[in-house]
Amino acid sequence: MLRRCLGPVAVTAQAVGTVGLTLTAVFNIPEAMRSAGSATWISYGLALMVVLLVGETLVLFRQLPGSPTGIAGYVGAGLGGRVGAVASWALLLGYGATLVGCLVFFGMFLEQLGLHLGLPLPRLVAYLLGALGCLELARRDVQLSTRTMLVTESVSALIILSLTAAVVWKGWGAPDLAAINPMRDSSAEVRSGLMVAVLSFIGFESAANLGSEALQPERAIPRSIRTAVLVAGGLFMVWGAFLPEGLAWLPAIDRQSLDPLSALADRLGIPGAGLWIKFGALLCLFGSCIGCLTALARLLFGLAEEQLLPAQLARVHPRFGTPSRALLAAGLPLVAGGGLVVQRNLTINEIFGLFGGFTVLGFLLVYGLVALSSLRVVLPGNSRRRQRLVGGGCLAAVAAMAAAYLTGVLGQQNTMLISFGGLMLLGALRAWWVLPTSLQRHT
Repeated sequence: MLRRCLGPVAVTAQAVGTVGLTLTAVFNIPEAMRSAGSATWISYGLALMVVLLVGETLVLFRQLPGSPTGIAGYVGAGLGGRVGAVASWALLLGYGATLVGCLVFFGMFLEQLGLHLGLPLPRLVAYLLGALGCLELARRDVQLSTRTMLVTESVSALIILSLTAAVVWKGWGAPDLAAINPMRDSSAEVRSGLMVAVLSFIGFESAANLGSEALQPERAIPRSIRTAVLVAGGLFMVWGAFLPEGLAWLPAIDRQSLDPLSALADRLGIPGAGLWIKFGALLCLFGSCIGCLTALARLLFGLAEEQLLPAQLARVHPRFGTPSRALLAAGLPLVAGGGLVVQRNLTINEIFGLFGGFTVLGFLLVYGLVALSSLRVVLPGNSRRRQRLVGGGCLAAVAAMAAAYLTGVLGQQNTMLISFGGLMLLGALRAWWVLPTSLQRHT
């Protein structure tokens, strides 16, 4: 049985750390800006409205017993165990894709930081150092992991905020400061930035995976979800409005690089800022990887408790009280797969298209199922009117976001879409055939 030991700060740290605030500034904002241009902040504004509705829908379930399967348990409460198991599978795909993508970027950044310091380090070695370090920290102590995420996010976000302030200071009053002018932006530009904008928020719901370890889950989880969404949304809107303006000052070759913000800091003449940005990105990537591993381990632990996976995965470490077997079962294959990705030397756009697409599809599917579940079950502490308004609004917003994303990638990312669909079909078939047997064992 998991140890109930986490206070509200630790649960919030899990949500904020998995979101990876600095990742949005370093990776996602430049990626969105390449296609959305000055409409980047509008894409983030639309994503924020959807995520706010999703967050409030999750809060509707606050009085349900905590479960290691997190929001997949909310799906099961209203739509049944089979659909809940399918939601767990979608979350596994989403968190797994996020973990591999973040680990690959970690290897890239550690390699670049080493070169900056005159210490050449092969990318694969850098990748493995980060991956094995995250695995060990997540295995040993969930409290230490969440505290590490809180510290890394705070430091790295402050570094990027300082750069944003420098962009505003240098560009304020300049005739080309047009990042906050929505009249020039087309719907196509806004839509093209939606995938990256939604991807930036992924992870805020991971606080629900700690329901069995939080001291007061009915209070700590809603508070952490709301805090993570509001903090992330506020920062993303600021960064989405002003960082594209600064990035537009750079030559095209610098904007397409792995670390355009360091190039921007050098252009602005901020001494040592490039090094600090690389360091901040590494800290944030490390925290996000720990957050994904924590969520993945709890998901596998919960599925093993429901006898959808081998019972050995439902054992906890005798000393640390963490689901160490589930953690290694999830982490080691993903680390090995990520090593193959590193060896292929994929471009930044290819990494975003593959792993970002898997993540967005998986989480939009689960968010929609949670919204549908909230309309099907009576949730204590909420009026039926509130459930209909919040859940119905969330379902409509998620459906619209999914439609906008899919129309933008059809014909461009067909391989990714087919792969995701095939894996989801396998997960659904397993849930449909295995769950009745597990229920018979319980009875």
